[in-house]
Amino acid sequence: MIELAGMAAAAALMAWLMRRKVRQRADNAAQGSAIRVPCLIKHPSHEARWLRGRILTTPTAVVWEPRTKAGAGVALPADLRPVGVRSPSRREAWRINGRSGIVECGSAEGTVLVAVMPNELDHVLTALNSAGAVE
Repeated sequence: MIELAGMAAAAALMAWLMRRKVRQRADNAAQGSAIRVPCLIKHPSHEARWLRGRILTTPTAVVWEPRTKAGAGVALPADLRPVGVRSPSRREAWRINGRSGIVECGSAEGTVLVAVMPNELDHVLTALNSAGAVE
């Protein structure tokens, strides 16, 4: 019984911390500050892999910040533009969070997929629509 109470307290603390971080990002975005949105991308050069990282959104640019060695050599194409938003397929949901939204982006290099959580989707779409992606 004590273990269950401890696990419930830890889960509540984790949920509170996550909501706080999301709220801080939303406040910073509303003020026009740069924010880092956690995401996964699927780049044409790494078609079979989802790469973990963050998208740094500023009023004038969108920059990919990799979190792994595999994503270190990947940059967002300069002509990146959002084409559509969809939910993950069953196969994709095994690799990424099934609740996330996938932004399909077109570029000269091919289709780039960006997976973000629903509460961060508006930040990414706004940044991609208003500012072209740069390296």
